[in-house]
Amino acid sequence: MILAAAGPHASVLLLKFKVRGESFPEDNLSQFSARAKSVIIFAAVVGACALFAGYISFRNYHWARSEIEADPPSPLLKQPESAGIAHVQAVSFVSRSGLHIAAWYVPSENRAAVIVAHGTNSDRASMLDEIRLLSQAGFGVLAFDWPGLGESDGRILWGSEARDALSSAIDWICARADVDPHRVGGLGFSMGGFMLTQVAARDRRLRAITLASAPSDFDSFISLHYTRWGPLSAWPARWALRGSDLFAADHSAVRLIGEISPRPILIIAQSDDFEIPMAMTRKLFESAREPKTLWIIPGNRHGHYAEAAGAEYGRRLQAFFTDNLLGQAEPSNPGYSGDSAKSPAP
Repeated sequence: MILAAAGPHASVLLLKFKVRGESFPEDNLSQFSARAKSVIIFAAVVGACALFAGYISFRNYHWARSEIEADPPSPLLKQPESAGIAHVQAVSFVSRSGLHIAAWYVPSENRAAVIVAHGTNSDRASMLDEIRLLSQAGFGVLAFDWPGLGESDGRILWGSEARDALSSAIDWICARADVDPHRVGGLGFSMGGFMLTQVAARDRRLRAITLASAPSDFDSFISLHYTRWGPLSAWPARWALRGSDLFAADHSAVRLIGEISPRPILIIAQSDDFEIPMAMTRKLFESAREPKTLWIIPGNRHGHYAEAAGAEYGRRLQAFFTDNLLGQAEPSNPGYSGDSAKSPAP
């Protein structure tokens, strides 16, 4: 083992000693053995560190990469009648980028409508609770697949193609005969909320906005999720998302959300959401302007609000859009009630 570790020169040297009939000095052999052991231990430590660094980098790269990758589409996309939502129909439209965008639509019964935007690694079928609750209240509901997800064309870059898809969804629903174009709202979950904020800041056709567990900005997202091992985890995560538009400062939700005012915003989150922690939710809420409401639901999941809050989730969603799209007399923001907060009037 020592000879193998020390290399071919040591073997040749020892062979010469044997050929001459001489013995290898014990002191030299002992020194040689200790030195070889040190080299082996050092090489093993360096190798283990390299393997560990490679594993951390590889794992964080692929975790971050999942933000721009698609999971298999839900089987429900081909069978909307199996979704358990009355009058739902499969529709599609062409985005401003020329992409085919697949969607579901439930016709409006009250002349108002809400566009529902899902998060990453999913499709419109992941928003069944929201579609059902809003349609039961008479709202028209358009739930579409982002480019590259579900049944929609395109790539998952969360950039101009995604913004164009949402803008085209607004075009489509405002042209519906059953919808008053002045009574259109938007609901975005997670990444859907991140993109909804960007579009709503500039498109005032959206009259009321609900953001559910939306990230404030992706610099904070990387800092919260990919800095445990310092550069070993942060740099691979940023490299994985290098082709996306997620780090563009001028498209950061926390920077743009203030421009939605004076249109009302409802921000929803779970208290111990592992994906979007409270620090990020509060950062987004503090950057928004009046009128705004923050509702924190006790729980530790990312989404699944109908399970976490029960019937209160449906009541709040329906009340928010009813008050702000149909103009009923009751205030749209119920104020502080233990787990929700309304900012004081300026």
